[in-house]
This record gives sequence, structure tokens and C-alpha cells, in this order.
Amino acid sequence: MMRDKAFDLLYQSFNPALPNTLWFVDENLIPEHAPAAMGNTRVIANRYHIHRQLLNVGWHAEFSDFDCQGLAPGSYDQIYLRIPKEKALAHYLINTASRLLAPTGSLILSGLKQEGIKGFFDRADTAGAQTERWKLDKETWAAAITFTQPITLDDKDYTTLRPAVADTSFSFISKPGVYGWNKIDQGSQLLIEHLRDIIGQSQPQSALDIGCGYGYLSLHTGKMLSIPVIATDTNAAAIECCTANATQSNVNISAVADDCARHIDSIFDLVVCNPPFHSGFGVESQLTDRFLASAAQHLTPDGQAIFVTNLHIGIEKKAEDYFSIVDTPVQTNHFKLIHLRLPKKGKATVSD
Repeated sequence: MMRDKAFDLLYQSFNPALPNTLWFVDENLIPEHAPAAMGNTRVIANRYHIHRQLLNVGWHAEFSDFDCQGLAPGSYDQIYLRIPKEKALAHYLINTASRLLAPTGSLILSGLKQEGIKGFFDRADTAGAQTERWKLDKETWAAAITFTQPITLDDKDYTTLRPAVADTSFSFISKPGVYGWNKIDQGSQLLIEHLRDIIGQSQPQSALDIGCGYGYLSLHTGKMLSIPVIATDTNAAAIECCTANATQSNVNISAVADDCARHIDSIFDLVVCNPPFHSGFGVESQLTDRFLASAAQHLTPDGQAIFVTNLHIGIEKKAEDYFSIVDTPVQTNHFKLIHLRLPKKGKATVSD
């Protein structure tokens, strides 16, 4: 897997001699490329699988949507952050760092030029911070940012769940940091429109939603079929939003943080999935295998799985390794629904 040069630049600043250090970690991290654990460093990760992998190699890692309410102001000598994709989250973490750092402490911030890293440096400067900048190459930059007082970059009120989008059945709560947080994904909508027709006369007793996001598939599946749904996602913000939507809508859903449902032992009559290997995400063979393996592993022998993907994503051939029956009952100009039956249990193993 290709190394992230912005992380490599950040790692050059890791200092095990400092007594109190905090490292904010989001989805960008490749745990296999992280340096050896530092005993002085507290890690807060918002992705469950990354949190687990860092724990396994000795880091003091916690899992949350960067909940820092219990951390004392001025209590850290250094904070590390490789800039996240979500701008509101980046601003929230920079603001949080300005509150948590001791007067002589600094935020070590790295990122790529095409991600707008210099703009984050400039905004910190404008807000009254001091930045000392350096680069690995013309595309990869870092800075040590020292704050004279807490700052308030526009973080879109990142920590607050808010009404985001609605359809004829539900009003959904969401927030920045959840994929497609303020829209209804057209692929997910297509799956729900055809769900009843695809499963036919069968009446599932339970369902699993792998990669639930804010809960669109989970809520509609649970309500349409009047069954309990286990919803799972690796993103802490997604679990928070899905839980809030289930509570608000009084649908029987349990949202569980996990990586491709790896630690969920139950089996289900139905699996629904709008996987992350489409709509702008790179198609990664290992990731495709993990989602298909999880669906097969968690189905009853006569259960059914329904995936929705972009039309150009060709997972049908790979799906044949995990299911004896692979159909594509619905195709539009942009999406297709893949109907999977008769799981091959011997092949279905989800590994870290």
C-alpha cells in the first residue's frame, strides 16, 4: 500500500521525550505505516478499525468522534494532526488543539498542497497563532503552530447533530464527517425502492446493514419489513447519527461500531450494503473482499444480501467466490443492485 508522505513528514516530528502528547487520527492513517508506539502519547481515533489496530501494536488509543470534553485546557505539550479530508473536522481539531495545548506547546500539522494545507496555516495565522513551516517536497508541508489564545475557526458547529435531509418516511439527523451527510444517496434510495421486489415472498426476521452511515438503509429496511436491524460502521460519527435517527424514528435498530461487522457474531436473513468502494472512493480489491466475505459470513444458509454499487464497479465476478448465486436484477444509468444468495461459508472469513 502506498505511503502517505504527509504522515511521513508528521512522523519526523514525533518526540517520545515530551511528557504529554496527543495525536488525533482519522481515516487517512494506514496503521501498518505508523511508527512504534510512544508511551507518552494519547491517541484519539474516530475509525474503529484504526483504533483496534493501533491498540494491537501498543499505542494508548481511544475511539470516539474526537470527544475532548473531559480533557483539561492547557494539558498537552504537543498535539499531532495530519489534516483530515473534512474541512469542518479539521477546523474543529485545530480549535480544540488551541484549547488543550500548554502556552509553550505546539500543534504539528501536516498535509498536501492539493488538500489546501497552506490555507489551514494561513487561517491559523490570521486567528493570531504563529506558524513555523517546513516541507518534504513542493507538495507536502508541515507546520508547528503555537497559539497565544484559543481560536475559533469556522467548524460548522462540528460536534452538533442537526436535521440534515428528509424523505416521505423520515427526517434524518446527521453532521459533517459522515459520508454524504446532507443528502440522500441515490444508490441507497434505489435499493430501498426495489427491496421488497428482490426478496420476493420471503419474510426476513432480522437484517444487517454493513457500512450504515447515518442510517438510511437501516431505518427504511427496519420499517418496511418490521424487523430488527443491526447497523454497523467504522466511523464514530456515523454510529452516533444512526443511533440518534433510530431513537427519533422509533425503529428497532442497534448501531454498533465495528469493521465490516467482524466482531458481530449473529447471523441474519438479510444483509443490505452500500459499500464505500464507489462514488469517488478508490476500488481496492482487499476492501471488496472484506465486504463480500462479511455478507456471506453473516447470512443464514437461505439468506439474501443486496449490494448497491456504481454501474462501472465490477464486483460480480469476485462475488462468485463468496456466493453460489449472483444476480444483477436492477440497473440504471448510474447504479446497479447485486443480489447475492447461497453463501459459501468456507470462503467467508473477515480478517484484520
